[in-house]
Amino acid sequence: MYDNNFYKSFISESINPFVLFDNNGKLIDFNYEAEILFNYVKPNILFELALANSPHNFGFERKYINLKYGKSKFYAIVVGYIDDEYIGIELYKQVNIEKDIAKIHDIELVNIFSLIEISKSTNFNLDITTIEEIYDTSIPETKVNINDFLLTLNECFLLFKDQTSFKIKLNLKVGKYEVIDGKKHNIIEIECSGNQKVDLTPRLEKQALKSHINIFELNGYIKMEFPMIL
Repeated sequence: MYDNNFYKSFISESINPFVLFDNNGKLIDFNYEAEILFNYVKPNILFELALANSPHNFGFERKYINLKYGKSKFYAIVVGYIDDEYIGIELYKQVNIEKDIAKIHDIELVNIFSLIEISKSTNFNLDITTIEEIYDTSIPETKVNINDFLLTLNECFLLFKDQTSFKIKLNLKVGKYEVIDGKKHNIIEIECSGNQKVDLTPRLEKQALKSHINIFELNGYIKMEFPMIL
């Protein structure tokens, strides 16, 4: 008979987030993928999701449901409980195997700060909106598809153009890399926030995908991440 540690290790190595709660919503156990997920969604939201989709009787219930937390998308969940004390939920991650950043075409070396300035002047009225900029000026010129990148910035800035204040942060993501053709590339992240929360739009998501930019909404602000290709 297999040791229970085998099953726990199996769950720990899964690419799908798994969380176990007690009947009061207290965290009892979770795997590494769930720990990452907690950066984008609070555990109590997952507990409520589990309760709303739990089977009527003891056992397990699988439901196909589209969810997005941060930059991760999920196509299904499994909720299960075998007694009144604990309930578990596993989220099935949607993996886009066709996306290949290495296939970016028509990329040119460009100053990202200049592209931001162009997009800012196009989309904001400084008589209406006060803009705060926090930049890591050590970031060098980077290769992007200039047209696609500007279109993505424009779609993003349009979400904030009527707000009275807007903040944009540009920096390198610490300790994270994108591997392209076996070579590590630092990741540049751009955060955009305003005095009011915004929602990520399908139009912006589509344009970001075309630009090979990972984009997601977190607590009402927009974050964009892309590799620094020199």
